[in-house]
Amino acid sequence: MSSSQETAPSQESQSEASEAASSRSIPNQHHLRQNALGAWSIAMLCIAAIAPAASMLFNVPVIASQAGAASPLVFVLSAIGVLLLGISVVYFARRLSSAGGFCTWIRHALGKEAAFQVGWLLLGSYALFEAALQATVGGSLENAFSSLGFSLPGGWVMYALLLTLIVGVLAHFDVKLSLWVMAPFALLEVLVLLVLDGAILLKGGASGHDLLHTFTPAGSTLAGIVPGGILGIGIGMVLGILAFVGFETAAAYGEETRHPRRAIPVAMYSLLIGLTVLYVVTSYAATIGVGWQHAGGTLGNIATAPQQYLVLANHYVGSWLGTALVILVVTSNAASAFAMHQVMARYVFSMGREQVLPALFGRAHPRWRSPYIAGWTQTGFTGLVIIFLGFIVQKSNVDGTVSYALGLPHGAFTQTSGIGSFQWLASVVTMCLLLVYILTNVAVPFFARRQQEFRVVPHMIVPLASTLLLLLPFASYVLPPLPLIGGWFTALGFAPTPFPTNILPFFVVLWIILGLGYAWYLSRHSPERYEQIGLILQHEGAEEAISAKETKDQTQEE
Repeated sequence: MSSSQETAPSQESQSEASEAASSRSIPNQHHLRQNALGAWSIAMLCIAAIAPAASMLFNVPVIASQAGAASPLVFVLSAIGVLLLGISVVYFARRLSSAGGFCTWIRHALGKEAAFQVGWLLLGSYALFEAALQATVGGSLENAFSSLGFSLPGGWVMYALLLTLIVGVLAHFDVKLSLWVMAPFALLEVLVLLVLDGAILLKGGASGHDLLHTFTPAGSTLAGIVPGGILGIGIGMVLGILAFVGFETAAAYGEETRHPRRAIPVAMYSLLIGLTVLYVVTSYAATIGVGWQHAGGTLGNIATAPQQYLVLANHYVGSWLGTALVILVVTSNAASAFAMHQVMARYVFSMGREQVLPALFGRAHPRWRSPYIAGWTQTGFTGLVIIFLGFIVQKSNVDGTVSYALGLPHGAFTQTSGIGSFQWLASVVTMCLLLVYILTNVAVPFFARRQQEFRVVPHMIVPLASTLLLLLPFASYVLPPLPLIGGWFTALGFAPTPFPTNILPFFVVLWIILGLGYAWYLSRHSPERYEQIGLILQHEGAEEAISAKETKDQTQEE
């Protein structure tokens, strides 16, 4: 017994020394641009990834259809869940920084097996996320230009492919170029929302301010909303939580950030607080803008979304703001696609550098220090996904159902819209990310014990509460499609899952199985590569294990 107690610290020290050695022995060709970003830059890149304008214009009407005038309350409760998750994320970000982000954190808390699965889930989610966003932008452009009598061959697919190529070219260069491209759009969409909110709040909406029906369950029992009440508020939180997805992308820029253990936590938590205020105020303004009594029938009319916001903009400000909202919804999603491309490229780069994926992916551009090979690979993959989606055709049946097939449009079959394709891919992406969030919460107490700084409230109760709230949106995806019990959950008020929505969770399961198979292959045939998962840290993250002299020497070499 005493022998094992004496050897454990030695093994811990050897592990830390190995991780530190991994951090400092990376050749320059495998380093991204150092000190290129600060806290403000990270916040702008995250806002671009989140696309708050698109989230508000499309999510609020759906939430209003479920919870009525209590939509602001939904966002308050959703924000609590995400802010609790943010505590776990910030806890890791202050101690470990790397392009591997979540993968690195989980490696140091739960081990290489869990780290591989987290990296694998992130690869799948961000790889598909860019394609999903390009599809919806392509669909929006096709709708806009076709109304003017102009159309490209291939419809929305051609627009999406052109945008994918533009993103690939821009991402080839310095990360600062990405910031300069995305930051203006991120700031503009927030500014436009605030202008609309301010105008509605100053004028008192349609029938005056009302805090009782908007911030308590009293407004969730309006006629015509389904399911309404407490259940409606709970189900509305699914989209409320998903509106924050993207804040976690800050972790992928750890290697390129000045003082990442300070800048990234500051950027992420400041962003979460700012988004909480923006979402609560925007949903409240929209609710009183139509009048809380009409929150279900008018604001919650999903069939007309996002026209509700355009009507509000025209009425309270002017037609110019309505036009700006239409444009910003498109640019918001386009900037989000760019941001997701950058994050995906960095995760592929990180896994290539650790040789979990082919080492070629772990090379940085000799001049721009960008993960250019990983980036162009992601561009090619996105293009292939978009082309495949372009061959999905559909027809409406007399009973209200929709039939799908692969091929070119013919007869009653027409090309499935890019916006419809976005909904499918976004569902798969969200399920993968929710699993990563939950695993991050699970990892906190283990890492805290390893660091000998465990405290019950921040390292056990907070992650547990966050996990319980995150299980709600996850359950909304996986429970309704289940045989036998799925109908019961749909009857409760969870969204029904007709084909192909009902098979989407199985794609996540299949991806996890493929990841387990690849992990088994690596552990048997390349154990040295498997051991490297999540070990490479940016120097601040390993500074306690590296002497000051060695750090200075390496800085001079770079």
